[in-house]
Amino acid sequence: MCRDRVSGAIFPRARRAMPGRLSRIVLFVLAATALSGVAQADSLRCDGRLVTDGDPVVSVLRACGEPSFRDPWWGNAPSSGVPPMMEWTYNHGPQRLMNQIVFREGKVIAIRTAGYGFRAGTPPPSGSCEPTSIAPGLSKYRLIQFCGEPVQRSGGYVYSTVYDDGVQRYFLRHGGHAVYRERWIYNFGANRLLREVTLENARVVSVQTLGRGFDRR
Repeated sequence: MCRDRVSGAIFPRARRAMPGRLSRIVLFVLAATALSGVAQADSLRCDGRLVTDGDPVVSVLRACGEPSFRDPWWGNAPSSGVPPMMEWTYNHGPQRLMNQIVFREGKVIAIRTAGYGFRAGTPPPSGSCEPTSIAPGLSKYRLIQFCGEPVQRSGGYVYSTVYDDGVQRYFLRHGGHAVYRERWIYNFGANRLLREVTLENARVVSVQTLGRGFDRR
């Protein structure tokens, strides 16, 4: 069975359109995503030191230092077995592209850019997280930086027949290639609806509204 070296993010159409007009924050997020979508690279140079496929974690730390965000992909792997994976994000600020490094079993298997960075700890343009700013294509790192941790989260590996080119390959055994799928729920208070956010390989792929939220005690 042919399988990508990295299970790429899947971007299906959201199952339900988000209500309301596109606000300024939505335009900001979509523009940042569209202008810089994830681009594959063969290597990364940090302060003159080169990081390439196959390098161990310790070499990346020596060359690039601690990442801005570590994202381990843990969960119940499919029956064929998926080795432990994780993604590191390096945020170099608003003037440079962010770098993401994917590891499998402690070695680099993918290096990519993921849009221009931002000043960590600063609020989004609207001043706070807006439900409508959570849109397909948003990275997990940006989601957490702008909206914080969800009130509920679950995740694990599943098989998908949809690949980056949007084509479904039904003939593949076991239903396709493994992706790390998570479901997060955000509570924006009693005056707004809950949002269920589905992520695949650390990218938002769909957003749905649930029942009304609640005020925390």
